[in-house]
Amino acid sequence: MAKRLQNGSVVNLNPGLGGGVLPDMYTHPWPSSATEYYPYPGEASAVAVTMKYSWLGFLLGLFTPVLEIDGQPVPAGWRRPIVAPVAPGQHHVHVHVPYLMPRRIGKADLIVTAAPGQTVELEYRAPLIVYMRGALGAGPQKYPGLVASVILLVLLMLMALCSFGGTLAMNRAAALSTSDSSRSIPELPGLPASAPALPNLPEPPAGEEKPALKEGQPGRRLTGATFEDGEKTFTMQFEGWPFAFRTPQSWGCLVARTDIPDSKAYICVDEGNPGSGKRLAVLLRACPAPCGAKQQNTLSKNWFRAGEKPRKFDATTKFLEVEKSRYQLVMSHFFAATGEGRPQWQVALDATSPVKSRAEMQKVVNEILTQTS
Repeated sequence: MAKRLQNGSVVNLNPGLGGGVLPDMYTHPWPSSATEYYPYPGEASAVAVTMKYSWLGFLLGLFTPVLEIDGQPVPAGWRRPIVAPVAPGQHHVHVHVPYLMPRRIGKADLIVTAAPGQTVELEYRAPLIVYMRGALGAGPQKYPGLVASVILLVLLMLMALCSFGGTLAMNRAAALSTSDSSRSIPELPGLPASAPALPNLPEPPAGEEKPALKEGQPGRRLTGATFEDGEKTFTMQFEGWPFAFRTPQSWGCLVARTDIPDSKAYICVDEGNPGSGKRLAVLLRACPAPCGAKQQNTLSKNWFRAGEKPRKFDATTKFLEVEKSRYQLVMSHFFAATGEGRPQWQVALDATSPVKSRAEMQKVVNEILTQTS
Protein backbone atom coordinates (compact mmCIF):
# COMPACT_ATOMS: atom_id res chain seq x y z
CA MET A 1 0.00 0.00 0.00
CA ALA A 2 1.37 3.46 -0.86
CA LYS A 3 0.42 7.06 -0.12
CA ARG A 4 1.20 10.06 -2.29
CA LEU A 5 2.59 13.13 -0.46
CA GLN A 6 2.05 16.77 -1.34
CA ASN A 7 5.53 17.10 -2.86
CA GLY A 8 4.82 14.26 -5.27
CA SER A 9 6.90 11.68 -3.38
CA VAL A 10 5.59 8.20 -2.58
CA VAL A 11 5.67 6.42 0.78
CA ASN A 12 5.52 2.61 0.86
CA LEU A 13 3.30 1.86 3.86
CA ASN A 14 4.13 -1.84 3.98
CA PRO A 15 7.18 -2.18 6.29
CA GLY A 16 7.89 -5.66 4.96
CA LEU A 17 8.48 -4.17 1.55
CA GLY A 18 11.16 -1.68 2.62
CA GLY A 19 9.04 1.41 3.31
CA GLY A 20 10.49 4.91 3.12
CA VAL A 21 10.10 8.28 1.45
CA LEU A 22 11.35 8.18 -2.13
CA PRO A 23 11.90 11.75 -3.46
CA ASP A 24 11.51 12.82 -7.07
CA MET A 25 14.63 12.73 -9.24
CA TYR A 26 15.94 14.49 -12.31
CA THR A 27 15.64 12.72 -15.62
CA HIS A 28 18.60 10.71 -16.89
CA PRO A 29 19.38 9.49 -20.45
CA TRP A 30 18.28 5.92 -21.07
CA PRO A 31 19.22 3.64 -24.01
CA SER A 32 16.81 3.67 -26.91
CA SER A 33 16.21 -0.02 -26.33
CA ALA A 34 14.43 0.70 -23.03
CA THR A 35 11.03 0.33 -24.67
CA GLU A 36 11.93 -3.27 -25.46
CA TYR A 37 11.97 -3.97 -21.72
CA TYR A 38 8.97 -1.88 -20.65
CA PRO A 39 6.54 -1.26 -23.53
CA TYR A 40 3.42 0.59 -22.36
CA PRO A 41 1.24 3.51 -23.48
CA GLY A 42 0.45 6.65 -21.55
CA GLU A 43 2.38 8.78 -19.10
CA ALA A 44 5.70 7.18 -18.10
CA SER A 45 7.19 6.73 -14.65
CA ALA A 46 10.71 5.58 -13.84
CA VAL A 47 12.82 3.78 -11.24
CA ALA A 48 16.36 5.15 -10.71
CA VAL A 49 18.95 3.02 -8.87
CA THR A 50 22.45 4.22 -7.90
CA MET A 51 24.74 1.29 -6.97
CA LYS A 52 27.81 1.82 -4.77
CA TYR A 53 30.57 -0.19 -3.08
CA SER A 54 32.91 0.89 -0.25
CA TRP A 55 36.62 1.52 -0.72
CA LEU A 56 37.15 -1.32 1.78
CA GLY A 57 35.55 -3.61 -0.81
CA PHE A 58 37.35 -2.14 -3.83
CA LEU A 59 37.60 -5.58 -5.49
CA LEU A 60 33.87 -5.37 -6.23
CA GLY A 61 34.76 -2.75 -8.84
CA LEU A 62 36.02 -5.64 -11.00
CA PHE A 63 32.47 -6.98 -11.29
CA THR A 64 29.43 -5.39 -12.97
CA PRO A 65 26.35 -5.33 -10.70
CA VAL A 66 23.13 -6.99 -11.87
CA LEU A 67 19.90 -4.96 -11.82
CA GLU A 68 16.50 -6.49 -12.58
CA ILE A 69 13.10 -4.80 -12.54
CA ASP A 70 10.10 -7.11 -12.58
CA GLY A 71 12.46 -9.92 -13.58
CA GLN A 72 13.79 -8.06 -16.63
CA PRO A 73 17.56 -7.33 -16.76
CA VAL A 74 18.57 -3.67 -16.99
CA PRO A 75 22.10 -2.63 -18.11
CA ALA A 76 23.82 -1.42 -14.94
CA GLY A 77 27.06 0.03 -13.56
CA TRP A 78 28.58 1.48 -10.41
CA ARG A 79 28.24 5.01 -8.97
CA ARG A 80 25.88 6.49 -11.56
CA PRO A 81 22.08 6.63 -11.60
CA ILE A 82 20.55 3.84 -13.69
CA VAL A 83 17.11 5.04 -14.76
CA ALA A 84 14.55 2.55 -16.11
CA PRO A 85 11.18 3.73 -17.46
CA VAL A 86 8.28 1.74 -15.99
CA ALA A 87 4.51 1.79 -16.04
CA PRO A 88 2.87 3.53 -13.07
CA GLY A 89 2.20 1.11 -10.21
CA GLN A 90 4.11 -1.40 -8.10
CA HIS A 91 7.40 -2.93 -9.30
CA HIS A 92 9.88 -5.46 -7.94
CA VAL A 93 13.52 -4.29 -7.93
CA HIS A 94 16.34 -6.82 -7.51
CA VAL A 95 20.11 -6.16 -7.28
CA HIS A 96 23.10 -8.45 -6.69
CA VAL A 97 26.80 -8.56 -7.53
CA PRO A 98 28.23 -11.53 -9.49
CA TYR A 99 31.30 -12.92 -7.73
CA LEU A 100 33.56 -15.97 -7.53
CA MET A 101 32.70 -17.70 -4.29
CA PRO A 102 29.78 -17.40 -3.74
CA ARG A 103 28.56 -16.75 -7.28
CA ARG A 104 26.15 -14.01 -6.18
CA ILE A 105 26.62 -11.68 -3.22
CA GLY A 106 24.75 -8.74 -1.74
CA LYS A 107 21.30 -9.81 -2.89
CA ALA A 108 18.64 -7.18 -2.26
CA ASP A 109 14.95 -6.98 -3.20
CA LEU A 110 12.43 -4.19 -2.80
CA ILE A 111 8.85 -3.46 -3.89
CA VAL A 112 8.33 0.19 -4.92
CA THR A 113 5.32 2.16 -6.10
CA ALA A 114 5.81 4.60 -8.98
CA ALA A 115 3.20 7.34 -9.38
CA PRO A 116 2.34 8.53 -12.92
CA GLY A 117 5.07 10.78 -14.26
CA GLN A 118 7.30 10.36 -11.17
CA THR A 119 10.81 8.89 -10.75
CA VAL A 120 11.44 6.69 -7.71
CA GLU A 121 15.05 7.15 -6.56
CA LEU A 122 16.78 4.23 -4.85
CA GLU A 123 20.29 3.59 -3.60
CA TYR A 124 21.99 0.18 -3.38
CA ARG A 125 25.09 -0.42 -1.29
CA ALA A 126 27.04 -3.66 -1.60
CA PRO A 127 27.99 -5.44 1.65
CA LEU A 128 31.54 -5.59 3.00
CA ILE A 129 31.03 -9.23 4.03
CA VAL A 130 30.18 -11.51 1.11
CA TYR A 131 27.57 -13.56 2.99
CA MET A 132 25.47 -10.53 3.95
CA ARG A 133 22.62 -9.05 1.93
CA GLY A 134 22.94 -5.70 0.22
CA ALA A 135 21.12 -2.52 1.32
CA LEU A 136 18.46 -1.22 -1.08
CA GLY A 137 16.06 1.68 -0.46
CA ALA A 138 15.82 5.43 -0.35
CA GLY A 139 19.24 7.01 0.04
CA PRO A 140 21.46 7.36 1.81
CA GLN A 141 21.88 3.69 2.72
CA LYS A 142 24.60 2.20 4.96
CA TYR A 143 27.12 -0.42 3.87
CA PRO A 144 26.13 -3.76 5.47
CA GLY A 145 29.00 -5.18 7.53
CA LEU A 146 30.83 -1.83 7.81
CA VAL A 147 31.16 -1.96 11.61
CA ALA A 148 32.43 -5.55 11.58
CA SER A 149 34.92 -4.73 8.82
CA VAL A 150 36.29 -1.70 10.69
CA ILE A 151 36.64 -3.77 13.90
CA LEU A 152 38.45 -6.50 11.97
CA LEU A 153 40.76 -3.91 10.39
CA VAL A 154 41.57 -2.44 13.82
CA LEU A 155 42.26 -5.91 15.23
CA LEU A 156 44.60 -6.70 12.34
CA MET A 157 46.48 -3.44 12.96
CA LEU A 158 46.77 -4.25 16.68
CA MET A 159 48.05 -7.74 15.87
CA ALA A 160 50.63 -6.25 13.52
CA LEU A 161 51.77 -3.81 16.23
CA CYS A 162 51.96 -6.62 18.82
CA SER A 163 53.97 -8.75 16.39
CA PHE A 164 56.34 -5.85 15.79
CA GLY A 165 56.69 -5.26 19.54
CA GLY A 166 57.32 -8.96 20.13
CA THR A 167 60.08 -8.94 17.54
CA LEU A 168 61.75 -5.97 19.29
CA ALA A 169 61.49 -7.75 22.63
CA MET A 170 63.04 -10.92 21.20
CA ASN A 171 65.89 -8.92 19.68
CA ARG A 172 66.42 -7.15 23.03
CA ALA A 173 66.50 -10.46 24.90
CA ALA A 174 68.98 -11.88 22.40
CA ALA A 175 71.22 -8.84 22.88
CA LEU A 176 71.13 -9.22 26.68
CA SER A 177 71.94 -12.92 26.54
CA THR A 178 74.89 -12.19 24.27
CA SER A 179 76.33 -9.45 26.51
CA ASP A 180 75.89 -11.40 29.78
CA SER A 181 76.13 -15.19 29.54
CA SER A 182 75.02 -15.58 33.20
CA ARG A 183 71.67 -13.91 32.48
CA SER A 184 68.76 -16.32 32.04
CA ILE A 185 65.06 -15.96 31.39
CA PRO A 186 62.93 -17.47 34.21
CA GLU A 187 60.68 -20.36 33.24
CA LEU A 188 56.93 -19.97 33.40
CA PRO A 189 55.31 -21.73 36.39
CA GLY A 190 53.80 -25.11 35.63
CA LEU A 191 50.09 -25.90 35.63
CA PRO A 192 48.65 -27.02 38.99
CA ALA A 193 48.19 -30.75 39.41
CA SER A 194 44.40 -30.34 39.49
CA ALA A 195 44.24 -28.59 36.13
CA PRO A 196 42.27 -30.48 33.45
CA ALA A 197 44.25 -32.14 30.69
CA LEU A 198 44.44 -30.40 27.33
CA PRO A 199 42.21 -32.02 24.66
CA ASN A 200 43.82 -34.03 21.91
CA LEU A 201 43.60 -32.62 18.38
CA PRO A 202 41.25 -34.64 16.14
CA GLU A 203 42.86 -37.02 13.71
CA PRO A 204 42.30 -36.33 10.00
CA PRO A 205 39.49 -38.40 8.42
CA ALA A 206 40.54 -41.80 7.18
CA GLY A 207 41.20 -41.98 3.46
CA GLU A 208 41.89 -38.25 3.13
CA GLU A 209 45.03 -38.47 1.04
CA LYS A 210 46.62 -36.10 -1.38
CA PRO A 211 45.99 -37.09 -5.00
CA ALA A 212 48.80 -37.70 -7.46
CA LEU A 213 49.24 -36.06 -10.84
CA LYS A 214 48.43 -38.42 -13.72
CA GLU A 215 51.62 -38.51 -15.75
CA GLY A 216 51.38 -39.16 -19.48
CA GLN A 217 47.69 -38.29 -19.57
CA PRO A 218 46.59 -37.44 -23.16
CA GLY A 219 46.23 -33.66 -23.29
CA ARG A 220 42.82 -32.10 -23.85
CA ARG A 221 42.20 -28.54 -25.00
CA LEU A 222 38.98 -26.74 -24.18
CA THR A 223 40.27 -23.50 -25.68
CA GLY A 224 43.51 -21.56 -26.08
CA ALA A 225 46.93 -22.38 -24.64
CA THR A 226 48.22 -25.47 -22.79
CA PHE A 227 51.33 -26.14 -20.70
CA GLU A 228 54.43 -26.86 -22.76
CA ASP A 229 57.04 -29.52 -21.96
CA GLY A 230 59.63 -28.17 -19.54
CA GLU A 231 57.46 -25.24 -18.43
CA LYS A 232 57.89 -24.38 -14.73
CA THR A 233 54.72 -25.34 -12.86
CA PHE A 234 53.47 -26.16 -9.36
CA THR A 235 51.25 -29.18 -8.63
CA MET A 236 48.12 -28.50 -6.56
CA GLN A 237 47.11 -31.51 -4.40
CA PHE A 238 44.01 -30.99 -2.27
CA GLU A 239 43.37 -33.61 0.41
CA GLY A 240 40.44 -35.88 -0.41
CA TRP A 241 40.13 -34.70 -4.02
CA PRO A 242 40.19 -37.33 -6.79
CA PHE A 243 42.66 -35.40 -8.97
CA ALA A 244 45.66 -33.07 -8.85
CA PHE A 245 46.53 -30.36 -11.38
CA ARG A 246 49.34 -27.99 -12.35
CA THR A 247 49.39 -24.18 -12.22
CA PRO A 248 52.07 -21.62 -13.04
CA GLN A 249 54.91 -21.84 -10.50
CA SER A 250 54.04 -18.60 -8.66
CA TRP A 251 50.39 -19.56 -8.00
CA GLY A 252 48.85 -20.57 -4.67
CA CYS A 253 45.39 -21.76 -3.56
CA LEU A 254 43.33 -21.18 -0.39
CA VAL A 255 40.20 -22.93 0.87
CA ALA A 256 37.06 -20.95 0.00
CA ARG A 257 33.53 -20.94 1.38
CA THR A 258 30.69 -21.45 -1.05
CA ASP A 259 26.89 -21.23 -0.92
CA ILE A 260 26.56 -24.33 -3.13
CA PRO A 261 25.55 -27.32 -0.92
CA ASP A 262 27.80 -30.37 -0.45
CA SER A 263 30.75 -28.85 -2.27
CA LYS A 264 34.41 -28.05 -1.60
CA ALA A 265 36.10 -25.08 -3.20
CA TYR A 266 39.43 -23.27 -3.51
CA ILE A 267 40.45 -19.85 -4.83
CA CYS A 268 43.79 -19.83 -6.70
CA VAL A 269 45.72 -16.62 -7.44
CA ASP A 270 49.12 -15.50 -8.65
CA GLU A 271 50.92 -15.04 -5.31
CA GLY A 272 53.94 -13.65 -7.11
CA ASN A 273 51.83 -10.75 -8.36
CA PRO A 274 48.72 -10.43 -6.10
CA GLY A 275 47.50 -7.29 -7.88
CA SER A 276 47.47 -8.92 -11.31
CA GLY A 277 43.74 -9.65 -11.20
CA LYS A 278 44.23 -13.33 -12.12
CA ARG A 279 41.83 -15.56 -10.15
CA LEU A 280 40.56 -19.12 -10.51
CA ALA A 281 37.67 -20.55 -8.49
CA VAL A 282 37.60 -24.36 -8.58
CA LEU A 283 34.72 -26.32 -7.02
CA LEU A 284 34.19 -30.07 -6.56
CA ARG A 285 31.02 -31.91 -5.61
CA ALA A 286 29.58 -35.40 -6.02
CA CYS A 287 27.10 -35.98 -8.84
CA PRO A 288 23.99 -37.87 -7.64
CA ALA A 289 23.60 -41.35 -9.14
CA PRO A 290 23.04 -42.26 -11.87
CA CYS A 291 24.65 -38.89 -12.88
CA GLY A 292 22.98 -38.95 -16.26
CA ALA A 293 22.01 -36.04 -18.49
CA LYS A 294 19.26 -34.91 -16.08
CA GLN A 295 21.52 -34.72 -13.02
CA GLN A 296 24.35 -33.09 -15.00
CA ASN A 297 22.04 -30.42 -16.45
CA THR A 298 20.74 -29.59 -12.94
CA LEU A 299 24.23 -29.19 -11.45
CA SER A 300 25.52 -27.21 -14.44
CA LYS A 301 22.53 -24.85 -14.32
CA ASN A 302 23.28 -24.27 -10.63
CA TRP A 303 26.85 -23.21 -11.56
CA PHE A 304 26.27 -20.91 -14.53
CA ARG A 305 24.66 -17.54 -13.78
CA ALA A 306 21.21 -16.60 -15.00
CA GLY A 307 21.37 -15.35 -18.57
CA GLU A 308 24.66 -17.11 -19.39
CA LYS A 309 24.49 -19.41 -22.41
CA PRO A 310 27.28 -21.99 -22.16
CA ARG A 311 28.48 -23.98 -25.16
CA LYS A 312 28.69 -27.78 -25.28
CA PHE A 313 32.26 -29.13 -25.60
CA ASP A 314 31.41 -32.82 -25.27
CA ALA A 315 28.78 -35.02 -23.58
CA THR A 316 30.05 -34.15 -20.08
CA THR A 317 31.46 -30.64 -20.52
CA LYS A 318 29.96 -27.17 -20.99
CA PHE A 319 31.85 -23.88 -21.01
CA LEU A 320 31.51 -20.14 -21.50
CA GLU A 321 34.29 -17.86 -22.79
CA VAL A 322 33.95 -14.07 -22.66
CA GLU A 323 36.54 -11.50 -23.68
CA LYS A 324 35.51 -7.89 -23.10
CA SER A 325 37.16 -5.52 -20.63
CA ARG A 326 38.33 -8.70 -18.82
CA TYR A 327 38.74 -12.31 -19.84
CA GLN A 328 36.50 -14.99 -18.31
CA LEU A 329 36.43 -18.76 -18.83
CA VAL A 330 33.75 -20.80 -17.01
CA MET A 331 33.51 -24.61 -17.20
CA SER A 332 31.35 -27.42 -15.80
CA HIS A 333 32.77 -30.92 -16.32
CA PHE A 334 31.68 -34.37 -15.07
CA PHE A 335 34.08 -37.26 -14.65
CA ALA A 336 34.70 -40.63 -12.98
CA ALA A 337 37.36 -40.88 -10.26
CA THR A 338 39.02 -43.84 -12.00
CA GLY A 339 38.79 -42.26 -15.44
CA GLU A 340 36.34 -44.94 -16.59
CA GLY A 341 32.67 -45.70 -16.14
CA ARG A 342 29.75 -43.45 -15.28
CA PRO A 343 30.65 -39.94 -14.01
CA GLN A 344 30.72 -39.49 -10.24
CA TRP A 345 32.00 -35.93 -9.79
CA GLN A 346 31.47 -32.40 -11.07
CA VAL A 347 34.41 -30.02 -11.26
CA ALA A 348 33.34 -26.42 -11.91
CA LEU A 349 35.70 -23.55 -12.75
CA ASP A 350 35.45 -19.78 -13.04
CA ALA A 351 38.69 -18.18 -14.29
CA THR A 352 39.03 -14.40 -14.71
CA SER A 353 42.00 -12.22 -15.62
CA PRO A 354 43.05 -9.22 -17.68
CA VAL A 355 42.75 -10.03 -21.39
CA LYS A 356 46.54 -10.01 -21.82
CA SER A 357 46.85 -12.81 -19.22
CA ARG A 358 44.21 -15.12 -20.70
CA ALA A 359 46.79 -17.74 -21.75
CA GLU A 360 47.62 -18.54 -18.10
CA MET A 361 43.95 -19.12 -17.28
CA GLN A 362 43.47 -21.29 -20.36
CA LYS A 363 46.47 -23.44 -19.41
CA VAL A 364 45.11 -24.19 -15.93
CA VAL A 365 41.57 -24.91 -17.17
CA ASN A 366 42.89 -27.20 -19.93
CA GLU A 367 45.13 -28.92 -17.34
CA ILE A 368 42.17 -29.65 -15.04
CA LEU A 369 40.14 -30.95 -17.98
CA THR A 370 43.05 -33.24 -18.92
CA GLN A 371 43.52 -34.58 -15.38
CA THR A 372 39.80 -35.37 -15.01
CA SER A 373 39.32 -37.08 -18.38
